[in-house]
Amino acid sequence: MIYVGTNYHPHDWSQERWPVDIRLMKESGFNLVRLGHLCWDSFEPIEGNYTFDWFDEVMDLFSEAGIKVVLDIATRPAPTWLHRKHPSINITDRYRNRLNPVSRYMEDVGDPAFQKYAYRFAETLVKRYEGHPALFAFGLCNEIGCGIPTYSDEARQRFIQWLSEKYVSIERLNVAWAAQRWSRRLNRFEDAEFPVSGAVSGAPERMLDMWRFYSDEQLAYLHGLSAIVRKHAPNSREATNHWGENSALGFDYLKEYQNIFDLPGAGFYPGVNPEDTNALFGACFTIRHRIGERDHPIWCLEFQTGSFGAYAPPRGGLRMYAYLALLFGAEAICAWTWRTMLGGEEQYLYGLLDHDGTPSRKLDEFQQFAKEIENLQFVGFPYVGKPDVALAYSFESFKISEGQKPYYQTGYLDQVMQSFLALCEDNVDCNIIDLRDVEKDYKVMIVPGHCIMDEACAGNIREYVEHGGTVIMTAYSAKVDENNRVFDVPMPGRLSDVFGIRANAFERPVFHYSDMNEGGLEKQKMDLRRECPGIQMEDEMLDFPIDYYEILEPTTANVLATFTNLGQKLPAVTNNFYGKGRAVYVAVPATLELIRALLRYFYKELEITPGPDTPHGVIARQIGDTIVYVNTTPSTQMVSTPVSMNETLQGPSQGASLELEPYGVKVLKGRGEHTSLTNSNALLDASIGLDLVNLEV
Repeated sequence: MIYVGTNYHPHDWSQERWPVDIRLMKESGFNLVRLGHLCWDSFEPIEGNYTFDWFDEVMDLFSEAGIKVVLDIATRPAPTWLHRKHPSINITDRYRNRLNPVSRYMEDVGDPAFQKYAYRFAETLVKRYEGHPALFAFGLCNEIGCGIPTYSDEARQRFIQWLSEKYVSIERLNVAWAAQRWSRRLNRFEDAEFPVSGAVSGAPERMLDMWRFYSDEQLAYLHGLSAIVRKHAPNSREATNHWGENSALGFDYLKEYQNIFDLPGAGFYPGVNPEDTNALFGACFTIRHRIGERDHPIWCLEFQTGSFGAYAPPRGGLRMYAYLALLFGAEAICAWTWRTMLGGEEQYLYGLLDHDGTPSRKLDEFQQFAKEIENLQFVGFPYVGKPDVALAYSFESFKISEGQKPYYQTGYLDQVMQSFLALCEDNVDCNIIDLRDVEKDYKVMIVPGHCIMDEACAGNIREYVEHGGTVIMTAYSAKVDENNRVFDVPMPGRLSDVFGIRANAFERPVFHYSDMNEGGLEKQKMDLRRECPGIQMEDEMLDFPIDYYEILEPTTANVLATFTNLGQKLPAVTNNFYGKGRAVYVAVPATLELIRALLRYFYKELEITPGPDTPHGVIARQIGDTIVYVNTTPSTQMVSTPVSMNETLQGPSQGASLELEPYGVKVLKGRGEHTSLTNSNALLDASIGLDLVNLEV
């Protein structure tokens, strides 16, 4: 079953309006609503004085309408009265200034005072509604991971405690932090500081531990909320639209996701310009990241309807987004938001209803999607797939690369997204995995720019290859150990023998600029390119800009591809047989072109079947005897489709053409049966010569 609905904020609207909105939702085919978020003080306006009567009525109205509720435990933002009573929960910035809570997410979730009141409120809310007939699941707060790190004295004391528990002895901490450098040894744990002061950031080893500390605190807080739900509402589901990927704060989601979340949740925010493929498929990557290695679909608890100052995506875009999310594993599509807000930070982030409560064209698209889904039960949604391909993701590598940009000039997330886009081009499913703890078997594992290589990651890669797996790892990988210290052995560190190479040296064909202090002299930013290398892979010439390449020195590896235009023949890609498997190393950061070429080189040998063949920008998945096509582009696309679904999609003996309108969706079922979802009548041109299935919506 697919759930379609919206986020609703009854505390923003009059009591008389509630039945009107719920009727509109029901008429639109909605079967889900998310409530309760961002309004702790609507439930507890004064400490200990709860006002639930108004919300009881809201829950009863949704129950009468047959619409299920995801009830958020709204512990963020904290109420003003709590900030006043316990200023320690306020954020302290890098300059050690205590900040007033003038916007949302300006509380320290690790602060014991905050947790005391938040958990008390959570327990009260859960106990009250755990048996309500409208309740489907509890949400573990809203967007944990979004916000500002705090550098308060109280947080520093917790950081010191965290360090003492991790390292046990001050000697071990000094070694891990390379504290002999610049006379920065610690004599006791109490000497430790947050490694930031004003605009200055400290040594990379200390910065990594700081981010780990913040991550662990947020994970621990989520564990606490989850424990309350499991204790007081053991028969309820639990989900959250956390923001572990948030660049300002974030947390290491894959480290604990199996132990916290019952229903994986996400906010699906591709923006309002579908042409921005990085944002569009970045949203798809996010939902795959949240699924991880669980065979469970994702709940898109927030789903973009408008943006700050932008009314909507192009016509048809929202509906296209919804189908695209389904192909990447979504089970619930919950619009953010129902009605555009009249006040607050999101008064110009537009919802399904306009400011005056009138339905917009966006509601028409959601209504169309909801009613079409009722007629697509034969497809087998929700779809998760059983991927043969794993794509490694590392919160720690992201934080490391962001903190050392003079070296990691190709961003870590850029490499991850280029690899993901290559898979999207071939309509190949993948799981996003944590190299520290790989649970499933895969035919190929892609490791893009994974700069940290601790013992667990290295051991899992080694074992995977030894037992017959194929790993593809790209430049910038395995440069530092678990303490963010550069390896003093041949790179890729801990894996040089597995890949059969040494990769310590590198070149930058373009100008290099660093704003680090180097002799006190101002350095010029120059428009300079010294070399224009290409890559030759068998008979294929790959031509894309290369700004960084590593000098690979093969020991046991074979050369799979070479650089051109360099005046010397250097390996661009190496292939090393190790144990029963192979380890492929790429001397440049991951690009869509190169990763796609490598995958296509190995597909047949590894018995990986790419998805349906589609033009650029058309995403498709075969689900049983059905293929669903989604055109993400603003142009009409022609797709060659198989007549017989019983034949392979890689070379059918005969085919037909399928026309996809801009942002259009169509379904190919059985032996040549087509279902078109491009308009409300769902008709397809009979000239294709195939049987038609008419969807009445």
